[in-house]
Amino acid sequence: MIRIFITALLLVIAHGAYANNQEMRIGVLSFRPLEQTRMQWQPTADFLNNHVPGFHFSIKALYYNDLDLAANRHEFDFIVTNPEHYVSVRRDHGLSAIATLMPMVEGHPITMFGGVILTRADRSDINTLQDLRGKIIASPAEQSLGGYLMQRWTLYKQGIGIREVSRVHFTGMPHDKALLEVTSGAADAAFVRTGILESMEREGKIRPDQFKVLNRQPSGKFPQLLSTDLYPEWPFAAMPDVPDVLLKQVTLALLNIQPQDIAAQRGNYFGFSPPGNYATVEAMMQRLAVNPELAHEFSLRDVARKYVLELVGGGLLVLLILLAAAIYLARNNRRLQSSYRERERLDHQLQSANATLEEKVATRTRELQISEARFRQMFEHHASPMMLIDPLGGAVVDVNQAAAEFYGYRIAEMQAMNIAQINLQTEEDCRPQQTKGNCFFFSHQLASGEVRLVEVHSSPVEVDSRPLLFFIVHDITERRHLEEKMHDLAFYDLLTKLPNRRLLLDRLEKALLSGTRSRHHSALMFLDLDHFKVLNDLHGHDIGDQLLVEVANRILGCIREQDSAARFGGDEFVVMIEDLSENLSDAVNQADSVAEKIRCALAAPYLLKRGEEVISHHCSSSIGVTLFRDHEENLEQLLKWTDMAMYHAKDAGRNVIRFFDPVMQTAIENRAALENDLHTALEERQFELFYQIQVDRDGRAEGAEVLLRWRHPQRGLVSPAQFIPLAEDTGLIVPIGEWVLDTVCAQIAKWQGEQRNLVIAVNVSAKQFRQSNFVELVQQIIQRHQVSPALLKLELTESLVLDNIQDTIDKMKVLKAFGVSFSMDDFGTGYSSLSYLKQLPLDQIKIDQSFVRDIATDKTDLVMVKTIVDLGVNFEMDVIAEGVESEVQLGLLKQCGCSRFQGYLFSKPVPVEAFELLIKGDTVGQA
Repeated sequence: MIRIFITALLLVIAHGAYANNQEMRIGVLSFRPLEQTRMQWQPTADFLNNHVPGFHFSIKALYYNDLDLAANRHEFDFIVTNPEHYVSVRRDHGLSAIATLMPMVEGHPITMFGGVILTRADRSDINTLQDLRGKIIASPAEQSLGGYLMQRWTLYKQGIGIREVSRVHFTGMPHDKALLEVTSGAADAAFVRTGILESMEREGKIRPDQFKVLNRQPSGKFPQLLSTDLYPEWPFAAMPDVPDVLLKQVTLALLNIQPQDIAAQRGNYFGFSPPGNYATVEAMMQRLAVNPELAHEFSLRDVARKYVLELVGGGLLVLLILLAAAIYLARNNRRLQSSYRERERLDHQLQSANATLEEKVATRTRELQISEARFRQMFEHHASPMMLIDPLGGAVVDVNQAAAEFYGYRIAEMQAMNIAQINLQTEEDCRPQQTKGNCFFFSHQLASGEVRLVEVHSSPVEVDSRPLLFFIVHDITERRHLEEKMHDLAFYDLLTKLPNRRLLLDRLEKALLSGTRSRHHSALMFLDLDHFKVLNDLHGHDIGDQLLVEVANRILGCIREQDSAARFGGDEFVVMIEDLSENLSDAVNQADSVAEKIRCALAAPYLLKRGEEVISHHCSSSIGVTLFRDHEENLEQLLKWTDMAMYHAKDAGRNVIRFFDPVMQTAIENRAALENDLHTALEERQFELFYQIQVDRDGRAEGAEVLLRWRHPQRGLVSPAQFIPLAEDTGLIVPIGEWVLDTVCAQIAKWQGEQRNLVIAVNVSAKQFRQSNFVELVQQIIQRHQVSPALLKLELTESLVLDNIQDTIDKMKVLKAFGVSFSMDDFGTGYSSLSYLKQLPLDQIKIDQSFVRDIATDKTDLVMVKTIVDLGVNFEMDVIAEGVESEVQLGLLKQCGCSRFQGYLFSKPVPVEAFELLIKGDTVGQA
């Protein structure tokens, strides 16, 4: 931000004659009488007239719709409006926020505001947000961010749709009307902006004990009563055709408005801050379908910088989910193994039963052949259905009572029938189904029309000297259903009916063998549904199961019959596409086409039902793809590569397709090896400290900056750019930083004993500085080595300082009081503001080498350096320039007023022994 200020100052000087009193129109959204709003903002325009020469600024206050029309006609150059209106106008006209309003609230300047959900204090039936179902809500306006949208979003996150309340009554502005609706009993609860309750209480319109606030947030978070999350205040925004020169001048002027200025007093605000993050407002509006066509545009770099804690938390959450998934899969595997063992046991029992039955049939047949009388007795009274069939024509000669009851006919009726009237299969159909001996499987139709699967044991007999076929019939319909169910349990997913992991791996093995023979490529795809857990958490697992079934059907609709789709568990699906082109490039295009077809199909809306309720849901997918052909490729490695590609798709922002790249695997392996070596380096003290001298205007040594180096036994000298980010990611930067501080203080103690007082600057990482015991650690190290705290200087970056400004100031003040000095590293490249700079107990600011590098050829860099030096002088801070490499640069820096220098012109970073030789005989800094 400082760099922006400095650039703006330079541009003001260079382009002071840009225009001659050119008219600049400022449109202001009004919720009060227009003249009252104009009078409130006119002093702000006067301030700009006084501080932005060559332009005349005028104010025009308009209501919501009128301001929209005026913006469409391009009547304004700048617009001051609420966040919700700003997001809408930005979409239509490319509006950009240059500053955010900082009103005074309860004696505190704030840049955020929120919403309040309240009801009467005597309403015992309304105590939580869940109690608002079926109630009447009063709100000032449907477009009001603080009076409707924030509250609606809070209810949505609690699982309460706005349609679940009885009715929302929009009272119109001001917010007081919604509050009075609750007082009069016309509404059960009200949505208002923060500050309305306190304002009406001060005006004597209400008493504080008349109302109670629902979902009340902790008081330490915000100075007013609050029920929702906080969002940035009103933006001061510029239309896209405003020149950059003017844009930077206006921004600088707004950020320099002080609370005591007439503009701030009449405008009832504290000042302006750099523009807030309105992406949260835009995201909320999109989710609530206020502007459904808005799209999210975040860079990964912005997200990592602003939401590092959330990302770390999200990473831990993903680890927990993976752990839970592993436990679930292990339990599933145990259940499947148990089912498989049970199936084998039942199969063994069935085989034993069949063997026993065959043995009994053979024995019984022999007995029947010996005695027809005994056969007839057995035939008529046996509990199993039995028939005598003419082997030539298939006529039913006789049946027993059990057969008549089973088929639903009388005995006389069956004796007049042919077996073809019962048996639905031809002789040709029966042959493949014959088992051992004379056992056959048939589909027999009963008198009722029902078809039953039967097992027929057939043997030739002679009855009354007539050769016949003797049938013993067993109904095996239920047994066959049981066998099919056991097969499905072993090889198919019960929910989606897709093949499970076991069956797909079997097919994958066959595909690898087939590819070796045919030389055709195949593709393996891993699909993971994005944010599936959110649907489960919001609507329950029954709705989640409906989505999984629909996803399975859509996947099947996108692939051929010879391809395979499987569910591996949870929300993870696997697709195998076979018989692609022999040419790798063509095969990649074919696989990408199928994957894109699946991705688009899964991204289409889902209509899920819970009773009469229909839930509309959107769900995207992240797809990883790996091509394979040869059987030489390891099966587990293939699955691992595809899984890596899928997670690479997630890292790329989700709802995308990523192919496995061997470079990805190599990078992961190299990083893992480097991390392991980093642990070893810390244990075996492979790190070294290099010192780069810092001199005064006369070239005399005043101190040095210490720089960390890693001398690897095999890799040699490893660049800090390689291992410092890895140390940050793994947390090893904390013990490494502690070692650096301890080693530096030990060296300072040695020099102090030699009567050489050199100030040594140490860079402190953000993770190390945020440790709760950082202050105590520094004090203990200094006391242990008995060195003067004034000889230790800690260098902090702007991003570290602004990450938690109050915590930073508190720690710096304690160490400052202890005697340690502070320097802000790379000054001018970050986003700090002058207001924060005043609060920080800094001793020195360091001009970044990016300004020094082209100072001799770039006038902008020269002006920036002059401004930074003037800034340091005004704030009573020392200024040092880094990256000085030539006499020309040194001369220009001295002309700008810079008094201390560091760079290759004086010395590159060197080991401590070489550094001591460099400063030997130097009297500066000696006692």
